[in-house]
Amino acid sequence: MMADKSSLVLRRLLTLVMIVCAVAFFYPIAYVVLNAFKTDAEITLSPMALPAAFRLDNFVRAWTAMQFPRVFANTLAITAFGLGGIILTSSMAAYMLARTDSRLSWLVYGYFVLSLVIPFQIIMVPVGVLAADLHLMSVPGIIPMYWGLGCPTAIFMFHGFVKGVPRELEESAAIDGAGRFYIFFGIVFPLLKTIVATVAVIDALWLWNDFLLPLIVVKDGTIQLAQMIFNGQFLKEYGAMSASLTLSAAPIVAFYLALQKYIVKGIAAGAVKG
Repeated sequence: MMADKSSLVLRRLLTLVMIVCAVAFFYPIAYVVLNAFKTDAEITLSPMALPAAFRLDNFVRAWTAMQFPRVFANTLAITAFGLGGIILTSSMAAYMLARTDSRLSWLVYGYFVLSLVIPFQIIMVPVGVLAADLHLMSVPGIIPMYWGLGCPTAIFMFHGFVKGVPRELEESAAIDGAGRFYIFFGIVFPLLKTIVATVAVIDALWLWNDFLLPLIVVKDGTIQLAQMIFNGQFLKEYGAMSASLTLSAAPIVAFYLALQKYIVKGIAAGAVKG
């Protein structure tokens, strides 16, 4: 009886903690969205209050000043093609590394894993110089740079998951005359949909919200860079800034919510299998 009562108290305490955490995480989102409908004077006087009237002036200002259709298209292209390249190259590389049982394959895999501990800030100067030398200082040019920067993490996740795919499936297909490419794309890759969705969500959040690399390479043309127009040295447009944050976050939040169920499942499977 005492054990049941203690368990009930513990569950209620954990529920209370989770509610507090949920409110703490939800509050900044509500804060930004509500301020997007307020004037700068209202935000300055009472930033935590509800708007006196729900106005769309800030959204119009953000849409025109940022040239939102142009920067949205550029950011979407970078995210889509960058993500596609990361998933394709990383899954193929991880498959070969997982299926090649040699010292060289483990050295290459270790090289990728080791690169995970190197912060981007350490390599951003040589990356910028290399981008200039290779004429990659543009929206199309930044996409292959994201492939190189995003592959180590994706390879690490794919590698563990591929090792959990039964080799017997590939051996049966090989006996029937299937080639290596058909075995991977026709048999193995469809079985990786959980980890593919996980990599897609994690890297899409990174690509969509990245600020530092586009600042070095592109300098203009992405949503995150365009938002800086409202954060000047002598004037800060808080209402338009909040509206721009709301507009830029809406697509990627929707993408995250659509695939969130795969995140923990894919990360756990990719880290433990094998």
